[in-house]
Amino acid sequence: MDCPNVSIIILNWNGKENTVNCLEALKLTTYSNYEIIVVDNGSTDGSVKYFKDHYPEIKLIENGSNLGFAEGNNVAIREVLKRGEIKYIALLNNDTIVEPDWLEYLVNALESDESVGSCQPKILLLNNPDTIDAIGISVNRCGAAYQEGRNEKDLGQYSKITEVFGVCAGAALYRTKMLNHTGLFDKDFFAYYEDVDLATRARLFGWKSVCVPRAVIYHIHSATLGNDSPFKKYLLERNSYYYVIKNLPPKVIMLFLISKAHSGFFTLLYLARTRNFKMIKSLVKGNLDAIGNLPLMISKRTDIQAKKLMSKENFKMWLK
Repeated sequence: MDCPNVSIIILNWNGKENTVNCLEALKLTTYSNYEIIVVDNGSTDGSVKYFKDHYPEIKLIENGSNLGFAEGNNVAIREVLKRGEIKYIALLNNDTIVEPDWLEYLVNALESDESVGSCQPKILLLNNPDTIDAIGISVNRCGAAYQEGRNEKDLGQYSKITEVFGVCAGAALYRTKMLNHTGLFDKDFFAYYEDVDLATRARLFGWKSVCVPRAVIYHIHSATLGNDSPFKKYLLERNSYYYVIKNLPPKVIMLFLISKAHSGFFTLLYLARTRNFKMIKSLVKGNLDAIGNLPLMISKRTDIQAKKLMSKENFKMWLK
């Protein structure tokens, strides 16, 4: 079998230790035809010098400042797409550890079905490897996105290649043909939900996504910002509106807004009782910025809806 060209892109931002562990694991990859691109998002921890000194074989892109996950990866993706000869692009969070045969299984899945635009491995928690982190992205009928399989014990329940709504960008293989069709990550997201947005566009544009459970990757969940970061809370709140307004059917948008109002009230009440004023500020700012950018998201929605191939009825079948 021919081995198509694959570019593996790893984004680094002050995460030298995790990135080094990721690169060392990649050395054992059994797939033969790949390159590694490390994108540095303006790190100040000596990452760039270390990579130049110890990994001269990798391609290093220096962004100079923190462009976020979305645009940080886009910089490298655009460079790959310009070259034309690369068939697949793999994205890996720098806090992942791959099994040696991970890429073979993912490439085989895309090679076997031209209608599949992206696939992902079974992602397990690095510090608790019998627990699943994600086998894909799902979106419910109220527009809320979540990681399929999150925190389930890995008992072999996901043993076959399964179609999923979309793939988690922290460990995924994308067909470059699909990315040329759908466009890349939306830089306005900066970080979080940008993969949900891309996955939803892929669905609307007629592309399938699958999980390939024989490909296994281990992940440190929320290693970059942590679960208690006010900035992360802000991005999650704001961006949850972004992908819904841009992509989902009007009825789902209404259910999303009702659900947001209900959950937001009780979240604010809890944060007030615990005197977590930083989180309150992040939550309020996320909502206000989402409202302020509503015209921009509606403009993007108009463009997406004009290009979509999947009917509203067929799309809603994928909402759980």
